Amino acid sequence: MIWSGGFIMDIEKGFKDTSIHLSAADEDCLRTIDAKFQLIRDQVAAVALGLSSGAYMFGPGGCGKSYAVIDELRRRNVPYKLYDSRMTGRGLYNALEKFPDAVHLLEDMEQLFRDTGARGVLRSALWSQTPSIEGRRPERLVTWSTHQMEHSTIFTGGIVMTANRPLPDLPELDAVKTRIAYTQVALSDQEMIALMRRLCLDGQATGAGHVSPAECREVCDYIVDQCGGLNRRFDLRLYVNAVGDYAQWRDVESGCHWHDLVAARIKERPIAIGSVATTADRQTTKTHELELAQKLMAITDREERSRRWHEQTGKSEPTLYRRLDEVKKKLTHGVDN
Repeated sequence: MIWSGGFIMDIEKGFKDTSIHLSAADEDCLRTIDAKFQLIRDQVAAVALGLSSGAYMFGPGGCGKSYAVIDELRRRNVPYKLYDSRMTGRGLYNALEKFPDAVHLLEDMEQLFRDTGARGVLRSALWSQTPSIEGRRPERLVTWSTHQMEHSTIFTGGIVMTANRPLPDLPELDAVKTRIAYTQVALSDQEMIALMRRLCLDGQATGAGHVSPAECREVCDYIVDQCGGLNRRFDLRLYVNAVGDYAQWRDVESGCHWHDLVAARIKERPIAIGSVATTADRQTTKTHELELAQKLMAITDREERSRRWHEQTGKSEPTLYRRLDEVKKKLTHGVDN
């Protein structure tokens, strides 16, 4: 907690700013999004409950599909094994043999489907020709045979796959699709903007501390403005990284303004970079902000204090209270010594 002039703020949670709200159009978009992701959650739940052997969700990066999958598995306290980046057919068989009752989550494994052995393992692991027994998960025999040895395991778990593209157009993978839930996750630009705006309501935790809802909304609005007319797809990772750019600038840890950092991130090259602060300039700025914050402690009127702070620094009220906290710690440390 931070106290100053009769005003208390929880620096980790930020301000409850009632000016940050969602429009009716945003609310409509969010209802559509929630319905789409509830479908994803239900498909994951079916795998977790043993009602379905697997699911495949694909769509552009940063749309939230992996989060929805993992959040549902965790919510249900379902043991799962996560694999990403690269796996071979034999690697997939080994994983199923080692954890035959678990849900296996394969993320970004598009290269796996080029492995003919993996395609065979998937078909065996995702369907059984034996009839189901009430109250028991279906048992599926999966084999891996070589000229020297034959391996086999009974698999009763499930396989959930997330990717950025659909399954390749191959007969073997068409057969996989008939065994599982197969869903494309697609959000429009307006839906993605509404989703980012909803995230703004709670602010965001970063390595540099909490960024308030008002600050997050400022970043979100800037992203929307910069992406306009560029045919640049919105995604949640862009928003999260841009908030990090803002936090870096706010804490005087960047030579460039956060506008330049975010614009370069969006356009993927440095364009019209404004004035750049040297390390000495940044230290001077930080010292000035701390001195100003200490002077403003004498002002009891919150609005007047924030107005003066913004006029002289251009930064937000949460940053003021962060500086006040630093001043308080410095003064306390001085007293202790």
